[in-house]
Amino acid sequence: MIPKDIRELVTFVPNKAEPIHNWFYYKEGYSRKFIEWAVEEYNITGTVVDPFCGVGTTLLACKQLGIKSIGFDVSPLAAFVSEAKTRDFDLEKIRETRDKFKEMKPRQIGKFKNKLIRRLFREQQLDDIYFYYKEIDKIQDPKVRVLFLLALIDTTSRVANVVKVGGSLRKKKKPSMPVKKLLLGKVKKMMIDLKKSPANGPEPDVWQDDARIVKLEENSVDAVITSPPYLNKIEYTSVYKMELGLFFKEQETKLRAHIQDKATGRDLDTKIPLIAKAYFDDIRKVMQNMFHYLKPGGKALIVVGGGCFPYEVVESDDILIEDAEKIGFKKLDKIVARCVHCMRHRTIKVGTVRESILVLEKPIENP
Repeated sequence: MIPKDIRELVTFVPNKAEPIHNWFYYKEGYSRKFIEWAVEEYNITGTVVDPFCGVGTTLLACKQLGIKSIGFDVSPLAAFVSEAKTRDFDLEKIRETRDKFKEMKPRQIGKFKNKLIRRLFREQQLDDIYFYYKEIDKIQDPKVRVLFLLALIDTTSRVANVVKVGGSLRKKKKPSMPVKKLLLGKVKKMMIDLKKSPANGPEPDVWQDDARIVKLEENSVDAVITSPPYLNKIEYTSVYKMELGLFFKEQETKLRAHIQDKATGRDLDTKIPLIAKAYFDDIRKVMQNMFHYLKPGGKALIVVGGGCFPYEVVESDDILIEDAEKIGFKKLDKIVARCVHCMRHRTIKVGTVRESILVLEKPIENP
């Protein structure tokens, strides 16, 4: 049964009120409740893979449900956040480390080298961030270390004189806020969340990798629940270039709205934009990988969005279903979760873009 609020469930909005899930806001993601619905609706009990794991909604929700999961993402920031949200933490070790940080007095010990990003901060705040960044690197326990680093990354976005708007950063002066107070406050909230919502399932395997080339063992996975980048003109990583530049030493990743490095076409309608041809070529490779590692009878739930271009709409769901069937999948369903207007110059309606859930199955081989 399709829930009445499926339109909202395929967005990250419900996660803003969810402990642990809300440790890092990621508007490109979907909700914990979507995973719970998918698991119940399609009777998923075995290993789940998310090859575009983002900030770990699938992985954390599966852990909370007691289900084994595997996730990878090409973005080092996303893979890191996924790992940080899904570890088994020792609250006493976190408390001990937090007490040590309470006694610290930040001082200037160096600076981040990225001059462009440094312009987004008050100098004193950025010096304090650098100080705590180096202190966090000294934490011996790797799980405590990733939790504190995630807290610092969240603090950084709160004190920076920018806001995330659409697919980019926009400069906006904010009131001066103490880095230490925000950092320790975030850690305290994380501790409260861990007490409130313990996740007792198995820790997922998480790593940074490209969904087009990753190979898991054949017939080893029970289900795939994922959402690849939507077909559009937005550079997904631009909005996170501050975090990537400061903490991961790279301003951007290779992941784009079309996830291939070069736009090489395929045999589609010549009116479809070249970027769309490259996009479908990429997703086809990902679906071939899914077919390889899914067990016979395994299901793939893929949330996809259509492409909005200046003079046309490209319906990704129908094209991807056709590709999936050529690969060998059986289509079980196409659920239209929501529709949005495609506008040119914000005033001229080009058409309507669908956001859909594709439900595919790898057929059971005949004996």
